[in-house]
Amino acid sequence: MSVKALVIAGSPRKGGNSDIMAEHLVRGLEEGGAAVTLLHARDLKVGHCLGCNACSRTGECVRRDDMQSLYGLLTHSHRVCLVTPIFFCLVPSITQAIIERCQTLWAHKYPLQRSLPELELPRQGLVAAVGGTHGKRMFDALRCTAHYWFDTLDVAHPHLLTYGGIDEKGAIREHPEVLEEVRQAGLRLATPEGWPPEA
Repeated sequence: MSVKALVIAGSPRKGGNSDIMAEHLVRGLEEGGAAVTLLHARDLKVGHCLGCNACSRTGECVRRDDMQSLYGLLTHSHRVCLVTPIFFCLVPSITQAIIERCQTLWAHKYPLQRSLPELELPRQGLVAAVGGTHGKRMFDALRCTAHYWFDTLDVAHPHLLTYGGIDEKGAIREHPEVLEEVRQAGLRLATPEGWPPEA
């Protein structure tokens, strides 16, 4: 059975560093035999969460936009990957909207106690992030967000790859070791057993 992988490229800037990273991640996944769906957050129409809590009662989001199809991809993919730049120590707002709208999936899992669909292969997640500064805590907020987002998706051990000090558009190409590490991550995730949890 082929691994089904969803890759979300989270940047509002076309052809930037995280887009290039996403291309290499997809390359690794496809080289490993995975069936990949690549989506760019900037191309999606996803409104912010209204905080209305309707999903905790009905299990459905009241907003009707591209999240309706994205819910299915998030819950039926064996691998969910986000490749994102860091803006002010956070993901861009277009990507944050996608994460926030997963409140509906959180409502399924917790208030409504409904299980996600059972998959033939284990669910695994990856976040690869790039930022312009060398700040020691630049990725702290991302780690916290990724932990709770992937918990909602029933991913117990998400993997994070973080790269600082890469700012100018296209500068990631000056770091072939980074792009190769991202490609290798795709290869590992493409295997049916996936990426072993970190010790």
